[in-house]
Amino acid sequence: MRSLAQDFRYAVRMLAKSPGFTLVVVITLGLGVGVNTVMFSIVNGFLRPLPVPKPQQVVALATRQQGAPIFATRFSYPDLVDYRKQADPFSDLFGSLIDLVGLSAEGKSDQFVITYVTGNYFSGLEVKPAIGRLILPGEGEPGTDSPYLVLGYSYWQRRFGGDPGIVGKQVLIDGKSVTIIGIAEKGFLGTYSMVASDGYAPLPLGVKVGTLTGDPFTDRRNRFLRVQGRLKPGASLSQARSSLSVVAARLAEQYPAEDSGITVLAIPERLARPEAIPNNVVPIVATLFLVLAGLVLLLACMNVANLLLVRATVRHREMGIRAALGAGRWRLIRQMLTESSLLALLGGAAGLVLGVWFSPGLVESTSLGSGVPIHMDFSFDGRVFAYALGAVVFTALVVGIWPAVRAARADVAPVLHGSGRGEVADTSHHRIRNILVVAQVGGSLALLIVAGLFARSLQGAQRLYLGFDADHLLNATVYPREIGYDETRTKQFYREFEDRIRALPGVRSVALALSVPMTGLTNASSVYIEGRPVPTGKQPPLLFYNNVDSGYFETMRVPLLRGRAFRDSDDEKAVQVAIINQTMASRFWPNEDPIGKRFSLKSDSGPFLEVIGVAADGKYLFIAEDTQPYFYVPLAQEYASMRTLQIRTAVPPESLIPQVREELHQLAPELPIFNLGTMEQSLEGGNGTFIFRAGAERAAQMGVLGFILAIVGIFGVVSYAAAQRTHEIGIRMALGAERRDILKLILGRGLGLVVAGIFCGLAAAWGITRAMTRLLVGVGASDPLTYATATLLLAGIALLACYIPARRAMRVDPMVALRHE
Repeated sequence: MRSLAQDFRYAVRMLAKSPGFTLVVVITLGLGVGVNTVMFSIVNGFLRPLPVPKPQQVVALATRQQGAPIFATRFSYPDLVDYRKQADPFSDLFGSLIDLVGLSAEGKSDQFVITYVTGNYFSGLEVKPAIGRLILPGEGEPGTDSPYLVLGYSYWQRRFGGDPGIVGKQVLIDGKSVTIIGIAEKGFLGTYSMVASDGYAPLPLGVKVGTLTGDPFTDRRNRFLRVQGRLKPGASLSQARSSLSVVAARLAEQYPAEDSGITVLAIPERLARPEAIPNNVVPIVATLFLVLAGLVLLLACMNVANLLLVRATVRHREMGIRAALGAGRWRLIRQMLTESSLLALLGGAAGLVLGVWFSPGLVESTSLGSGVPIHMDFSFDGRVFAYALGAVVFTALVVGIWPAVRAARADVAPVLHGSGRGEVADTSHHRIRNILVVAQVGGSLALLIVAGLFARSLQGAQRLYLGFDADHLLNATVYPREIGYDETRTKQFYREFEDRIRALPGVRSVALALSVPMTGLTNASSVYIEGRPVPTGKQPPLLFYNNVDSGYFETMRVPLLRGRAFRDSDDEKAVQVAIINQTMASRFWPNEDPIGKRFSLKSDSGPFLEVIGVAADGKYLFIAEDTQPYFYVPLAQEYASMRTLQIRTAVPPESLIPQVREELHQLAPELPIFNLGTMEQSLEGGNGTFIFRAGAERAAQMGVLGFILAIVGIFGVVSYAAAQRTHEIGIRMALGAERRDILKLILGRGLGLVVAGIFCGLAAAWGITRAMTRLLVGVGASDPLTYATATLLLAGIALLACYIPARRAMRVDPMVALRHE
């Protein structure tokens, strides 16, 4: 320990004697560690385990209905009961349903994210109350009247100031009285990814307030529950999946009309975000960006290793003297490793400071484009600090081990004879520095190519044809049920609201719709085609649809290819009608005229909707989705309390936001606005271009940083090599060499390293981009333009970095060079 303390004090003195060198190394390593820490904090924010006991035992269940375009995460209540009884590997299975309601208390109403839960939700998760009690098994089951509410800890602090006296008080949920029975423990935000629940209530309350319609507790076709479970101790995921498959087959045989053709899958909860679907893209994105961040750190380490190699060469005489005085090789290696470890620690500390400073901005810049409150927690916790410590240890080893070994090989004899020429003349000592530069160039090129592909993909996503015109369009979403409006009062409210907005200057047209494309709010239903009964053992196709009014197609500028748009007369008294898109027409009525055809949302026997028009295909759920069947039904024929007023403007749409808010306040002062913003803002959300924009920004940041590190590395090595050959250059010039010969000599060496690095970088980029195929839109993973542009950019700047020291070498005075030692 005394030796280590001595080494540490000596390392501090040596680094203090070279403040410029120390500052450059700390900044370089700080950038590398900082990038890695920030990237890991983002990944950790998405994949952080639930704050419950033994979170690794919690899994999410997903279903796929035959004919459905994507996996779903919803179960019917009767199916949940059967799976709970028959799936042995699970100690419990519980369900939940999230909704946005209005909570009124103490004369004030605001939006409230509520999660309706089965009675075993909290017991299955093993969540404890902070105050009071939680919902108990049996209280969330059909036939029970449990008007209870459990508040989330954060909402309790925010709305009621942490007042414990709120427990036992009554509040209103969408006009219905409920009693607050407890507060959930601190840190538990619910089980919906990126959405923090404000409170929890038993499932029957969802029926009482109108969230759940029909007969949700007996109808197996009514799939509305998100189901999760806890594995028994010792039970494996494969056992759970096998058991679920057996139960699914049993239910399909027992209830062929409802459960045949259903596939059930269990997925670890951390990998089921944002939804429980196989081949989830989130882990792929997380792995990709961690690899890119690791590449930046590796480039920083290579730069520092090069500097330390140069420093080891300069200190060759010092190491030789220490060896001559009796210092063993391990003693010298330990001394050099102590210095590199100290540098790594300082760089790691700088990186953590950068990460802590930068991470709050990640939350502020994240928007998912809808009115749903989003919770994105990228805060630093023990996992982030552990990762940073691992990065520091890795850095210390990478940057220190080879320079330490090189320094420990100091030859005593040349030092004692006062000669340093042998060290300079031995060109093999430069080989490792050349290898590092080649690796830097290759890594930098790979980063640039990945950044270029993300940028091109963002451009491709922004140029996609959406099926409507997003320009000069304003969306205002409200939910009158939040303040207790019934159906009659809601319809009257929307008529008055629409008339007020239509009268505003700058408004061209208005329309009402249930959902806005790519904001995550939509309807789905099984579809039964008239005259084509669903075969035994099969399930009807599940399609998404929207409820819209007569002005929707004009306001949204959705092209109608055949037939007519909805009319005001298409109300509850008229024949039920629908407008379908091209894909639905070609899928169900190929080579036929779809106008006049009929389909049902209930059963093979009806009631039927008549097709009156065909609209152009568009994007409905995700901007990168494949073309899918879709249809529209009149709002007047299917009631919905939540609606979006879509406003086509002749002026910049954002300029009308204050007036729209004022009109709503005058009409219903207590009604909060669920969402108010332009369509372009909505398209920048999580289902729109957010993932492409975020990917392009992060990849560009890492690409630029890696590019700078590589150029600095090239410049440093070429400059050092030219300085070491000053004596040789003087001899060559004295013997008649032209300046252009010196230029070729120095430039050729640098360009050789660059060319080798480019080939390595192209190979590395090809391997990395194979994982990006699912993340790209409008561009391939091997896009020639991106590869060529990144290669030419790097080669051009690298050429300049080589030319500067080569030009300096051309100006060497032969007489000065001949005297150079």
